[in-house]
Amino acid sequence: MISGPQQFPNFDICPTCFDTSIKPTAYARFFSRSPPKPETMATQCDFSNLWVRIAWVWLFSQSASDASLLGMITAIQVPEGPCPNSQAEKAGEKPTATRQWFCLSNPRTGALIEDLTICSHCIAHIETILPPMRGVFGAAAGGASCPATCDLMVPNSQRSLSYINQIVEVAEKTLKTGYLDLTPAAEYIEKYALLPECPKNNTVKNVGCYSMPSSVPEFTVCQECYNEVILSEVQKEAPLARQVSTAPSIPPDGFSCQLYSPRTRQFWQDSLTTGDAGLLRQKVTERKQKQMELTRKADQLTLTYHQQKMQAKHHNEMMLIETRTAMHSARTWQATTGVIRPVSLHTLVDCLEICS
Repeated sequence: MISGPQQFPNFDICPTCFDTSIKPTAYARFFSRSPPKPETMATQCDFSNLWVRIAWVWLFSQSASDASLLGMITAIQVPEGPCPNSQAEKAGEKPTATRQWFCLSNPRTGALIEDLTICSHCIAHIETILPPMRGVFGAAAGGASCPATCDLMVPNSQRSLSYINQIVEVAEKTLKTGYLDLTPAAEYIEKYALLPECPKNNTVKNVGCYSMPSSVPEFTVCQECYNEVILSEVQKEAPLARQVSTAPSIPPDGFSCQLYSPRTRQFWQDSLTTGDAGLLRQKVTERKQKQMELTRKADQLTLTYHQQKMQAKHHNEMMLIETRTAMHSARTWQATTGVIRPVSLHTLVDCLEICS
């Protein structure tokens, strides 16, 4: 718990996170061990909350006088409830909700950039952690409730983290210069908000991608990575970049991005320097073959795990049947003879293990 100067008794941090993140710093003196909680009360480490970790980095970078910000973050509540993404069941999912939404303004036009929508719960966290951003976000739809999705706190989304980084950078520059400049964040949002997020190694369907059908048909690139890596080379009229399709198309069997990692981007850069499409194809083919091999091994391990799990379940069921049969025979013997029939020590041990 946070014990000073303002107390937050409901702030919980596990020993591992405390020892690795808090204890080595000067903020350790503001924490104390919480009293034992009831056995029926489930407890979660608050450092598992991404907003808490963002707040920790911010207060540390700003040399805050105490750790109260962490407790303030865990205490945030808004009338509309938590971020809809807290109910997401899989990576990248953004559940639709009808509530009030907020957007960043375009500093050139003053209009809201409605391609990025943020829920009131996330706005409360942003304004609590980053004071320079208070009042910066405008209410969409004139403040009326409407159906939309939150683009922050999306599970396993690098794009979501990039949006947060943009907002943090605006706050940092504002503190340094005394001038609020939303231009970099607005430009980033306008550039990427409408693009599908890079799928990385995951195969996605019904999504457009760029390719090199004539020279490296195995090479598929998402729209996000195309904008980040290839577009500038196309504008320079680099020979290899000109072999990339000029518009995205939707592969019938889906695609995974071949240009998301630093390693594959280095393959692209090497081939770009030499103009050798054959080198790029060799590297992409080798990578795909390795990926298929790893996928096959992972599938085999998964199959083996489920088989062993079923075998263990069957073994436990058979042991339980044998144990119940032995116990029933013992009770029957006792009822008819008045003498307790001996039961194997191993049988009793197995019974205790199964029942436990």
